[in-house]
Amino acid sequence: DDPGGNTGETFEEKVFDGIGAVFDESLGYYNEQPSAIQEGTTRWLFYTRNTVKYDDTTDSIAVRKGTYSGGKWTYGDPSTCITTSESGWDSARVFNADVVKGTFSYGGESYSYLMAYSGSDREDRADADIGFAVAKEPDGEWVKVGTEPFIRFNSSEWDTVGLTYYPGAIEPSLISYDKGGKVYLFYEESEVFKTNYAYELDCSNLDSIVKGGRKVVERSGITDLGTSNPLLYGADYVYDPDSDYLFAAREGRTTATSEPKVADEVQALRSSMDILDTIDQGILQGEPRVWWESVGDKIDGDTTADMSNPDRIFGYTRIFSPTIVSDAYGYMLEYGTFEVLFTTQANDG
Repeated sequence: DDPGGNTGETFEEKVFDGIGAVFDESLGYYNEQPSAIQEGTTRWLFYTRNTVKYDDTTDSIAVRKGTYSGGKWTYGDPSTCITTSESGWDSARVFNADVVKGTFSYGGESYSYLMAYSGSDREDRADADIGFAVAKEPDGEWVKVGTEPFIRFNSSEWDTVGLTYYPGAIEPSLISYDKGGKVYLFYEESEVFKTNYAYELDCSNLDSIVKGGRKVVERSGITDLGTSNPLLYGADYVYDPDSDYLFAAREGRTTATSEPKVADEVQALRSSMDILDTIDQGILQGEPRVWWESVGDKIDGDTTADMSNPDRIFGYTRIFSPTIVSDAYGYMLEYGTFEVLFTTQANDG
């Protein structure tokens, strides 16, 4: 049987170039775009996964429960949270979810967890929008909020210049700022004019979300080799209330191209949280300043090599979709140290 939770299927070992995976799942299933929250000695690891083996058109958002014992985390079988809808904006793909705890109501019911995820009606995941789902427990029943996305990507500006592929609104990341219903929603619009944004939202009543102004997350202090317009590509955000720092983990690259279509490193950054108070629609109030500074060493092929295993001494050449393990509200677990999870690509896909 497959220890990845698919009984009756034969388990096939994946090929690893470097350090081992967080959990085992058979070849034929992709596991990407992780997001992890921790409550005490329990972790909930959400990720994008195909529901049918070797069928990469069957996107779903799955979750695994992790328990800590003997100095390591052990994850149980996957539980499917959401799949594609029969029609509409997320009918072909659902991917890249992030979850935060709080107090939310929808359709007369009370819920404790809010998920933001990207969806698309195109098989290539392009022209994506962002929507919400809610649950009472992380591995319980998840309910999509409405039939329309919360953030609708408008491609009309790019259609006029002949572009046919634009990822759209992607990479949602949630932080609660009152441990109730108020959240920051960070995301990226990744197309020819690439920008990172943050919304301040009151999601206490998801039937009537109160939307604050959209803020541009500036990128000063970030560098990529050969890239003149670097962004917080694939970024995940967490907040540390003690230091009042906003931390981010982003994709980067060390080879010169116009954009990091294939990331080969992960970089951790920090900035004062008051950037969200001093920026409004991209207009800086006061003197210009550098927002971001690098924290610690980058994660790349060298740092992911397993020198004790001759078959894994080179590490991974593709490293992308990082997430910082946070508490359930998107807060840093312990200032001064944090754990980053990320996706790699094995030799056999």
